[in-house]
Amino acid sequence: MLGPFSIARKLLNRWGSQQEIALRQMTERKTADKRIDGFFKSERVDAKVFLLALAPFVPVLISDEIGWSRGVLWYAWFWLSVVWAILVIGVGFAAYWRAFRRSLRRKH
Repeated sequence: MLGPFSIARKLLNRWGSQQEIALRQMTERKTADKRIDGFFKSERVDAKVFLLALAPFVPVLISDEIGWSRGVLWYAWFWLSVVWAILVIGVGFAAYWRAFRRSLRRKH
């Protein structure tokens, strides 16, 4: 059985390769339409990473409306969500940077 971290890692690896393909399409294609398609693919990958990073914040955001008290559990969940968001965005940024470097190497 896969844990949430291994599932997230597999997703981020897949999205990193999608980002690399999108960057390659933006830089190596001849027509403007193909380059714009690559840009939109890149934007979709960025949105997926952002939504994955913010997913644990949903209970924090709606907790006051539901009537949950802000006890120790709330603060623990909040800080775990912050750590999760930093990790996911960091891994997403690293994948983006790796894809960007690879796209530059192919040009030379």
